[in-house]
Amino acid sequence: MRKTVVIYILCMIGTILAEAQNDYSSVLKNIETNNIELQTLRAELQAQQIENNAANNLENLSVEGSYSWGNKPQMGPKKTLSVAQPFDFPTVYAMRGKLMKMTNSNLELHYSAERLNILLEAKKLCVEITYYNSLIQLYNQRLDAAKTIADNYSKKMEAGKANILEVNKAELNLATLQSEHDKAVAERQNLLVTLAAMNGGKAIAINNVGYEKVSLPTDFETWYKEVENKNPVLLHAQGLVDVNKQQLKLTKNQWLPQLHVGYVNETVVDESFQGVAVGLSLPLWNNSSKVKQSKAQLLTSETMLNGTRNECYNTYKTLYNQSLTLQQNADKLAATLSRCNSEALLQKALDAGEISLLEYLLEIEFYQQAAINTLAAQRDAQMALAELFAMDL
Repeated sequence: MRKTVVIYILCMIGTILAEAQNDYSSVLKNIETNNIELQTLRAELQAQQIENNAANNLENLSVEGSYSWGNKPQMGPKKTLSVAQPFDFPTVYAMRGKLMKMTNSNLELHYSAERLNILLEAKKLCVEITYYNSLIQLYNQRLDAAKTIADNYSKKMEAGKANILEVNKAELNLATLQSEHDKAVAERQNLLVTLAAMNGGKAIAINNVGYEKVSLPTDFETWYKEVENKNPVLLHAQGLVDVNKQQLKLTKNQWLPQLHVGYVNETVVDESFQGVAVGLSLPLWNNSSKVKQSKAQLLTSETMLNGTRNECYNTYKTLYNQSLTLQQNADKLAATLSRCNSEALLQKALDAGEISLLEYLLEIEFYQQAAINTLAAQRDAQMALAELFAMDL
């Protein structure tokens, strides 16, 4: 065989293992806009905030009227009308207003945490699709080489320089590669359908082949302090503690009596009385249990905050170490594959008749599997990095 196939593998290594691609920011931006779950969460957030804002309004105005008649005809009817407006002390409204703002802010943090989860899931899909793009490109290049080999051996058999067994081996190799290629295409299509579903049913094209180089922070502890300050999960847990502290202050101040101010009118025959009514509502019986409940809720939220802090730290520490190891392994595999490629020598040996077609195909399969393992290692490293840097989404 005069035409060599090594050019295909060399092109594959240069393109798949070394080419840097754009990130997925535009894809994630579209998903953030079109995702149905995020739209629903946003609507629920706004509804909850409106409900919270209404909690600090004045209570409903109370209007009462009566019509009474006496037990003697000459007494005439008695008519009464009263209008009353209950309200708390101004300090209670101020504390409740602060509590309302803190609660609304914490709802925003909860939404931010859910948003990060959805965008991280989408980014992982993008990483997986990029892996299949690279894998399909590898199979396309190997298919071209396999077709060339199969055609050449068919010609050799016609010229009496090869036998049917060699032709069958070449054809079987081609069919196997085609099957693996088609399987990868189907897997990529399934991922694209899932990604489109996350984008509100709108299809998204992911044409990336290979990944951008991501640098890990040299000092984990310093980097983690920055992450901790912007992690919505931690901020939400801290916010819940602050909300419960404010709730406790509010509950304690609700020992103050509630005031009632209103207008009263009373008419009997030709006499009429009208004036101002003032009253107090004293919380003597039920506020004690409310204070105990608020203290228990505060203690619970503080315990949850400590647990969340420990869990986040351990998770990120594990992700950091995992990302470092996976990235180093992927780099080593790529460098070794590029440095230890013997395909040119194999091609020469096959053309010179020093090795059989079967030996050549087995050796090529070995290098192909090494390339696939390298792509998988790069994908795994990118998955870990996506989780590690999720706060940047």
